[in-house]
Amino acid sequence: AVNQSRAVLGGKFTEQMAPYLPEFQYDPTEARFIGTPIDMVVFPGLAEGEPREIVIMEIKSGKNPLLTPAQKKIRQLIEDGMVRWEEVYHRSEGDPLDF
Repeated sequence: AVNQSRAVLGGKFTEQMAPYLPEFQYDPTEARFIGTPIDMVVFPGLAEGEPREIVIMEIKSGKNPLLTPAQKKIRQLIEDGMVRWEEVYHRSEGDPLDF
């Protein structure tokens, strides 16, 4: 149980530190850690003010490189183009409505 717990904690640490590892191909300042169900979103070009794409990334380490069923479904949704932009505006009472 202790070894399993260490492996899980080590994996979580690796996920968060991935932008600073030599294998990471992007500017670390352009990565945003999510944690679950996917590990991070990367915005290449954001540091220069010109994002070029959005990369949804799952970090794998240790002995289990397999995606969970939810991660597989998310990957398929992305590959099928089932991604969209949505905005939510919250207007407090008294705020002018001048978007």
